[in-house]
Amino acid sequence: MPTRKTDRDAVIDAALELFRTRGYHHTSVAEIAAACGLLKGSVYHYFAGKQEIAAAALDRAVTDSREKIFGLANDPAVPPAARLRSLADAVERYFAGREGGCLMGSLALEVGDSIPEFRERVQRYFDDWKAALTAVLEGRYGAARAGELAEDAIARAQGAILLMEVTKDPAVLQRACRDTVALLDGVSKTGALAAAGTAAKDRPEPWKQAS
Repeated sequence: MPTRKTDRDAVIDAALELFRTRGYHHTSVAEIAAACGLLKGSVYHYFAGKQEIAAAALDRAVTDSREKIFGLANDPAVPPAARLRSLADAVERYFAGREGGCLMGSLALEVGDSIPEFRERVQRYFDDWKAALTAVLEGRYGAARAGELAEDAIARAQGAILLMEVTKDPAVLQRACRDTVALLDGVSKTGALAAAGTAAKDRPEPWKQAS
């Protein structure tokens, strides 16, 4: 039989959903309590206030992402290209159709440096993402370049998640994830563009063909 969640777990679950869809400042403790079927006063048996709830919710998000998404890059028995594909697929599945986009990205914009304990957790999340990508890319590109490519891939994914939230079209995230996979799956986009440019230079100019 599945284990019944404690009320504390229910508060964290509700908070994650509300913070992602409504934002931190536009979510109240009363709304969190109502979302998980508790009286507002009951929430204070588990948390001192909204900031402590948010810190616990972010810890949950960091742990879940590490275990369910970024951890897919850590199995040395699996070839790097397969690990990268699994990681990209997991990112796409996690965010596609998820209302509110990326909690960590949204919270970083909303709160910034005003609540240091939030910023530390957001930083940890993106550090984990970067480390996962770097781990599967460094064999081909070296550690320094792999880190740069990892940051570029994360920036591309975050932009795609934001645009997908506006357009409700998952295709933009699918393309971002495909481009990440292409870093180890055949010719990368950069390489393909370079090859196309070389081929174009080798073709005679149209006006020369006509003369």
